[in-house]
Amino acid sequence: MGNPIILTLILGIILLVITFYIIANKSSGKTYPADPAAWLQPPAPAEPELPPAATTLPDYRQQLSEFEQTRELLEQSFFHVCSESGRPRGLRWKNCDFEDEILFVVENHSLNLHALVPVIISFEAIEGGPMEDMDAVGNLRVGSALFVHTGENWATRGDVIYNLSPSETYQHYHQNYTPFDPASLTVRPPSDADNETLLE
Repeated sequence: MGNPIILTLILGIILLVITFYIIANKSSGKTYPADPAAWLQPPAPAEPELPPAATTLPDYRQQLSEFEQTRELLEQSFFHVCSESGRPRGLRWKNCDFEDEILFVVENHSLNLHALVPVIISFEAIEGGPMEDMDAVGNLRVGSALFVHTGENWATRGDVIYNLSPSETYQHYHQNYTPFDPASLTVRPPSDADNETLLE
């Protein structure tokens, strides 16, 4: 009578080992690190998707005017998109303050304007989530919010480049952009002076 019981126990242990092995392999492909503290680290700047190439310059005066008219709605849309994104994991978007200054640049494929606005973001932990007991959750995050003119209107996907000011963001993605001077409505070729901040 003892042998069947021992055999059953051994088979049960083997099945448990196989189950844990399968679970461990699935868990190894997680997007987020196992350490919740690492989730607080902002992601590396992601290169924006490039629209189709254009051959004629758009009306930059009109694009600037449209941005001024719709800026408040764009900022609200930005906050809504980010709040619904579920990123960063375990955190809720609490507030996003937009600075007054703007850096306008020309995207080299579409020739449309992109606007980079400095932002200060605050998060709060989701109740019962993995970040609830992390002291660093309350730390403010800085970065640049990206708004793009699609050729028809201004829009945002909620792209934020963490830890980079608008001028630093331009430097990081300078191969995709050309400096733009809102005062003169002129596009100038990149040069050694590209580290200057072109603020409206």
